[in-house]
Amino acid sequence: MDQPAIPTLSEDVKVSFEPIMRAIVPARQHLGATKDVVATRPGYNYTAAGAPVPAIVVSVTPGTAPVQADVLAAKFAVPFTVIDATVEEQLAADDKQPVAFSTPGGSMASAFEKMLGGDEPLAFLPPKTGAYEEPNPPNLPLVKEKMALTICVSPEAGWSELETFIGETTSTLTVAMYQFTAPHIFEAIEAAVTPAGRKFELILHPVPEKPAKSGVKAKDLDEENDVIPPLEEKMKKRFEQTWATLVSKQNPDGLFASAYHIKVAVRDSTAFWLSSGNWQSSNQPDVHPFVAHPDELPPQFQRKYNRDYHAIIENETLAQIFEFYIKRDFELSAAQAGQAVSFSAPDLFVPEEQEEAPVEFAAPPKLFKPLRLDREVSVQPLLTPDNYAENVIKLIKSAKESVWFQNQYINFRGTADDFPEFKLLIGALKDKIDKGLDVRIICRDMMKQESLDVLVALGFPKDVFRFQPACHNKTIIIDGKTVVFGSHNWSNEGVKTNRDASLIFADPEIAAYLAQVYDYDWNVLATAHPTRARPRVAKDNEATPEGFSRVAFSSVFEDGE
Repeated sequence: MDQPAIPTLSEDVKVSFEPIMRAIVPARQHLGATKDVVATRPGYNYTAAGAPVPAIVVSVTPGTAPVQADVLAAKFAVPFTVIDATVEEQLAADDKQPVAFSTPGGSMASAFEKMLGGDEPLAFLPPKTGAYEEPNPPNLPLVKEKMALTICVSPEAGWSELETFIGETTSTLTVAMYQFTAPHIFEAIEAAVTPAGRKFELILHPVPEKPAKSGVKAKDLDEENDVIPPLEEKMKKRFEQTWATLVSKQNPDGLFASAYHIKVAVRDSTAFWLSSGNWQSSNQPDVHPFVAHPDELPPQFQRKYNRDYHAIIENETLAQIFEFYIKRDFELSAAQAGQAVSFSAPDLFVPEEQEEAPVEFAAPPKLFKPLRLDREVSVQPLLTPDNYAENVIKLIKSAKESVWFQNQYINFRGTADDFPEFKLLIGALKDKIDKGLDVRIICRDMMKQESLDVLVALGFPKDVFRFQPACHNKTIIIDGKTVVFGSHNWSNEGVKTNRDASLIFADPEIAAYLAQVYDYDWNVLATAHPTRARPRVAKDNEATPEGFSRVAFSSVFEDGE
């Protein structure tokens, strides 16, 4: 098959932004000294109805209104829109990280501005590549064998199935995990692996998350103090743990780019669990709604806890493939003496939730029971940096009727910095839109507006997007017959140079089950626009403003990309 064209800006889009680009420099000069104006860049204004309008986007401190869009539009004779600044913009304005936008009076270009043809240096650091090399020969074959298989989704069914999977350990547990902090998961692991004769091997992302102060992870543990030491004390040499290594100034030979983002556990070399969700309370809430007399679910259950997809497969071939790669990661990282990296993130002020409708008027959430199969299934294991992009490009290109896509975000820059593989993935998705297929894209409601702006400018219709609270799964359903899901976020490093794991199921029954979940999310949980209210970075000792709650950084941002 021919490669799909990589999307580029049309001349019509460039022409539509000419008035914006002429006005943006004087607008920045005008706004440069305005308190609470954080950033100014080209982008779009999204209205409740109608096409996106090219505009100057003014990002302001959340919860403030230092400028009015209509006043600025009258002064500069071009459309303006005023939105809450992203956390990245706020941190960059305080010189806490490289900027990812144009600050008032600054010279660093946003990705969107660079895409329009600006010659200023791009504010983003280029995507990184680690020193990881695939094994020779590779060991990721298509597996078509008989297997016992469970597919389930969070927040409703993830923990009950994971709890059973962990509890059936009899000899070994081999785990590769981004974050491991949920106390109920720790208790289950401790009970499963500490009995005499059992072994536990664990490799973790090297930037441990500090406990949240509030929110759904308020009772979660500290990996360095509450998870690892008790296991070391009880299991001695039967417990082995290391930190994956990432590229950094201190370790330019780190294996992976920015995140050891995988979520896989192999039990007794015969079965494995693979997921989009971490071992945290936000991904695996301690609920059991399908028992005879279930407890009442927490308020706003499907808005506060993450939507994640999970697979549990009893099949020696697949289990030993993933065990091989996890053990290899462990050995390579341990050889570099991987260490935990301290990261001090600021607290955030988040807008308080609106009052819920009274119970008698609130529609009950639809919950999905697990799908269980015991038969031959076709499964293609995927890993980055090994084989994800080429397989998923091929999968999207194969679509004849529909592509239903769901991910936390699509962080495509639209510039020369993007990895070629990411450009081809974006091109494959855009090609199916151009050919008139049923293409739907759900992203998290906190996705950056600039990321949406880039895709809209490249020709993605705004109406193919919807935005869902707590969307954390990473799924593509093709023609209602084939599905891929796992831990791969759609960023440059997420599709190419971080460590992630996914599975392709060429199986209409599995695809149909997950299509029901997708359809519910699209029609019930997702909305037409990203949330306008953004978290605000809290300063040290700052009082909590009215209408906000103070939470840990990790309560809002779970992934390191």
